[in-house]
Amino acid sequence: MNRTLLFIILFIISLNPSFAIIGYEQGLNYDDLVELSRTSSPFGELKQKLENQLNVPVIVRPPRSETDFLNGMTIGKFFRIASWNIERGFNADKIENIFAGRDLPEQVSGNSALNEEFNILRKASIIILNEVDIGMPRTKYQNIAHKLAETLKMGYIFGTEFIEVDPYQLGIKKFTNETKTFLEPQILEQLNNIDKSKFKGLHGTAILSKYPILNARIIRLPECYPWYQAESKKISTLELARREAAEKIFSSKVLTELRHGGRMAIITELMLPNKNKITVVATHLENRCMPECRIKEMEFLLGRLRNIKNPLILGGDFNTTGTDASPVSVKKEILKRVKDPQYIAKQAIVSLTPVTLAQNLILNTANVFRQFKDPTTKHIPVILPNKERKFFDLLKEFKFNDGGAFDVRGISKKTHLGHAGLLSNSNERELKGFKPTFELERNLGIAKYKLDWFFVKPLSLKDSNNKNGSYAYAPHFGRTLGLVNRVFGKKISDHDPVTIDVPVGDPSN
Repeated sequence: MNRTLLFIILFIISLNPSFAIIGYEQGLNYDDLVELSRTSSPFGELKQKLENQLNVPVIVRPPRSETDFLNGMTIGKFFRIASWNIERGFNADKIENIFAGRDLPEQVSGNSALNEEFNILRKASIIILNEVDIGMPRTKYQNIAHKLAETLKMGYIFGTEFIEVDPYQLGIKKFTNETKTFLEPQILEQLNNIDKSKFKGLHGTAILSKYPILNARIIRLPECYPWYQAESKKISTLELARREAAEKIFSSKVLTELRHGGRMAIITELMLPNKNKITVVATHLENRCMPECRIKEMEFLLGRLRNIKNPLILGGDFNTTGTDASPVSVKKEILKRVKDPQYIAKQAIVSLTPVTLAQNLILNTANVFRQFKDPTTKHIPVILPNKERKFFDLLKEFKFNDGGAFDVRGISKKTHLGHAGLLSNSNERELKGFKPTFELERNLGIAKYKLDWFFVKPLSLKDSNNKNGSYAYAPHFGRTLGLVNRVFGKKISDHDPVTIDVPVGDPSN
């Protein structure tokens, strides 16, 4: 692709943000990726190729469009949308089998709860996928989005979040005897035999749809972690130990994540069988930052959604962990705490009151586990701080230019198991907190997080928590499907899929 053609493409995008190339073939070749691995600031034609890859979504139309809705006893005609962070697509074959209903364990047929989850997931007409690889050795160079869409007879939009240029992944940097000990033999062999013709290095987000795709665009979000600059530095021994302890060395198949790009969102308009349009937004917020920067990402994104008049569904992995997961060193951990005003204030209180170390540890532990499962809990400065609460307050208070609002309602009869509470119509709650979508082993046990969410703007809701308002295009029966993710024993992905049902009329009528 010559420079003139690249200029024309970027010029058209600047005039029409809904433009996308149908079945676009990547302009970056293996030699370009090698060059990108050596610089944080490419220039000339390479820079243009990079910008093109990061800003142009790929659209592949569905082979045939869905012509009708699902029909529910209590909500009438509706469509279902799912969201799943598939962990790069390591187990894409198993995900494909789940949707196709083939090669499943024998115990599936006799497990009614598991069968119910299968049926729920398979009937989704729209699927958001986070952590999707294209042309990476760790996922056998597959185009994961195309593979799953083809099986499901769906169209898809793919947006590049990152272009992976780690020298080990590219095969231009060899492992030392020390680093070899952290890799399984078959992975080491794979990285020593890179197929340059198949290497694309793409990692991003996809939206699969059975409905006609009208347009799509990509919104790049503010930088909260300088991926290339930070990952190009030698990671500390402490970080290596932490990754080993969490078994991330074995599941991620990488020692560093040297990347160009950053967090983004895909915005697409779809045409429903009733000829009404909906907007679907898929995103994956930064995990390697504190909550304050994720709030900046969300503020930026919402500012670009404000003019949308259609019913809108925002979904994906929002990384509401309450903290950050960037590479650590002892110095960084100390500085991070010193810069944290809540930490300073708490230490001042502890030093001036007769609270024992054990009591303080219990207080900290209780608060942390309280936030893991429900990051919407009330923020009580110093005593029970919750830095994620502002994120949810932002969504609750946000107004679209047409007066519309996100639906934060929670009514027992519109939830899966009757656990009412903030956002429970769209995100499954348990007796205490939300049903987690991600688990992490820690010294004190397994930390359970709610990271994957749906936020919905219904057709005509003006007050985000008006329980007497219209429920047309409002979220119903939010589910987290943990059994499906464990059907083969070991989890298919480190995240569980989530679903919602969206009626196209008002069930109360």
